[in-house]
Amino acid sequence: MGWLSIVFSVVILIFGWMNVNVLGLEGAVSCLPDSMTLELPLEAAANHQLFVFDRNNKPIQIDPAYELKCQYTVEVVTVFQLRVGYGACEVQEQNKSLFLAVQINYFSKALGQTVTKKYQMVCLPTQSDNLQISREVGKTRCTQSFMEVMLPQQLPNFDAISNTLQEWLVDINNGQTTTTMTLLQARSKGYEFTVANNLMIVRAYFTATGIQKFGRLQSDKVLYLADLTLKYDSGFGKITILVLMICVPAPVSCNRMNVLIEIPSFVGTFTNLLIGTRLYRPSLPSTDLSISRQQNMLRITVPKRHPLARTMACPLGFLTGVKTVLPDTKLTFNVRGTLTSMTFTPVCPCEMKGSDPAVLCQDGFMDFEVSSNDTLPPLDLGTVQLRDPTCRPSVSSKDSLLFHIPLASCGTTSKVINGKLVYENEIRALLKDRPLLGVITRDSEYVLTVQCYYDHTADANLIVDVKTNAPPPPAMEQGDLIVVLRAYPDVLYRTPYRDQDYPVVRYLRDPLYLEVQVLNRLDPNIKLVLDDCWATGFPSPSSLPRWNIIVDGCQYDGDDYMTVFHSMSKFLGIPFPSHYRRFEVKMFTFVSGGVVQTNSIYFHCSTLICDLLKPDSDLCAKTCPSSASVKRRRGLGSAGSTAVLGEVVTSLPGPVAVL
Repeated sequence: MGWLSIVFSVVILIFGWMNVNVLGLEGAVSCLPDSMTLELPLEAAANHQLFVFDRNNKPIQIDPAYELKCQYTVEVVTVFQLRVGYGACEVQEQNKSLFLAVQINYFSKALGQTVTKKYQMVCLPTQSDNLQISREVGKTRCTQSFMEVMLPQQLPNFDAISNTLQEWLVDINNGQTTTTMTLLQARSKGYEFTVANNLMIVRAYFTATGIQKFGRLQSDKVLYLADLTLKYDSGFGKITILVLMICVPAPVSCNRMNVLIEIPSFVGTFTNLLIGTRLYRPSLPSTDLSISRQQNMLRITVPKRHPLARTMACPLGFLTGVKTVLPDTKLTFNVRGTLTSMTFTPVCPCEMKGSDPAVLCQDGFMDFEVSSNDTLPPLDLGTVQLRDPTCRPSVSSKDSLLFHIPLASCGTTSKVINGKLVYENEIRALLKDRPLLGVITRDSEYVLTVQCYYDHTADANLIVDVKTNAPPPPAMEQGDLIVVLRAYPDVLYRTPYRDQDYPVVRYLRDPLYLEVQVLNRLDPNIKLVLDDCWATGFPSPSSLPRWNIIVDGCQYDGDDYMTVFHSMSKFLGIPFPSHYRRFEVKMFTFVSGGVVQTNSIYFHCSTLICDLLKPDSDLCAKTCPSSASVKRRRGLGSAGSTAVLGEVVTSLPGPVAVL
């Protein structure tokens, strides 16, 4: 069965002011205000290969990735057609016309063989009605000092008009105002515009004029946004290129188990994540990774066991270690209606071989590593010490410490176990060794016992003891008015933790999303009002130690990490929003004298059930900050207030285990 090659070219020259769409004619070309279309054989729609040709007459297949990158759209509606933006890849200028060569291969059932057809698309704009060629570019290559995008060579390119650069203009939007410059002026303000390998490259340094910055400027978690519009008027048509670039120079950190990607919140909305060939969306849960939104940060946690993760050997001071590497990763955001992406390669720092920190015992020394990402929040490496605090690491960086200590000093002890001589030391960063104020902390503690035995094979062993407290019996409330306190895994409040899920595990400073609800009531005229909410170190609501999180219905102002309330107006489909209250708390542990008292935290709330038909009650119509007079009246009890239908104290079914 052979190939049938047909050169089939139907060219319709449409002036810029005309809007013509020719249906039912294979090969017909329609020139629209911002694009041109080519009608293709309808029988090829189900199974075909589609190509365009570059300036060297080399065919390029149009696949889904190329469609997205280069402004091509393959459509099957009433006809089978190819839509091409005037700024698309490989669209060429010939005699002041826009030209593109197209080829399609498909199997024709009518002919019983594979068919190849070629077409020429030509659109001719007029002098009087200039054609607008627009293109949106938002695939950013992100580096440590600049960001850049690459786009197909437009007409004319930057170099072609090097003697008249003032004809290319660039609008720079700094988020508040827009400044127009020539390319020469923009180059002096931190931008570069070059052409290489038939690609036009736009580069912006982080110090360039008009770069927008988001995030914690005092740390390395900063997002840079460049919002540029390149404009050129060729006399017969206008070219407009919208360039959006986003970049976080250091989005990746790692701990023992995971690769963490953190992106500061900004004006864009997260839409999807591509790791190698795997696509993830925030609306579709995945077992490969987790996506969470915190108050000022998007956090993506990718386990090091991810199917596409790989390990590579790397030098580690005087040792050889390994590092975890993910494939090229692309984060895509919607920025004011334009899809904008950032591409980078996640690489973890070099670490000792093995899933746990290896401890090598040879030549009279013990070698091991401590990483700041061993804990959440990150460990303050300046507080790490051995049993002998005068022994310091041999190699230090902002992310890790390498120790190379003699077996006969630094507090190292030895003992005989199963006929082997075992050496042991302890790495620690304890709260009692630091000055503390108050009764709670959100800083991490760290204790790690390292052991090795010394023989001819220099085997490595690491012992880490982790103790989990048993959950307490569930708290129950009696009475006609039933109020429950629940915890949720995220701010969407979709599915609460079940009783059997406790203890719920959280890291220090992680948000815990809480909800209080009146159960089994269908009365729209009642309202749940939070009175006080607090945390204790033991199951009883009256036990000590205790820490306030809500006082008199308002945030407790004695906490640096104040409680965040979530308005019920944000949650749709709830029949009686007045029966609910939702809020979040940053996790902590109780300390005394610099020592953690307990890692189990129990939450409780006292509530009022109010009658909405009696809004004059001060107890039921609270404002923040609360007034002292209301507080005093409440202290007298609510029995005299007809607006208060009841008071209930409720607790979480179990503890939150804080790591």
